[in-house]
Amino acid sequence: MTPEITEHPLPQISLQKSHLSEGVSLAELLVLAGLAVSRDAARILIARGETSIDDRPVDNAMERVRLSEGAIRLSAGAGQVLLRAV
Repeated sequence: MTPEITEHPLPQISLQKSHLSEGVSLAELLVLAGLAVSRDAARILIARGETSIDDRPVDNAMERVRLSEGAIRLSAGAGQVLLRAV
């Protein structure tokens, strides 16, 4: 018997639209999303090339991420979340 493979939905994180529309550094966003324990840990993940936004590699810890509506998929290391502005 072949095991059934089911897709697991990504954990969803909601942040205030006002906070995200102004822009948040990628390092800070990784911490807010629970993908890094600190900004220093986030910077290490970024420097190693282990981060992406919607499958687009991001290698600048100071890059400002803005989101006024909809959602983005944020990945760091082995973790992924769907980030929504509310």
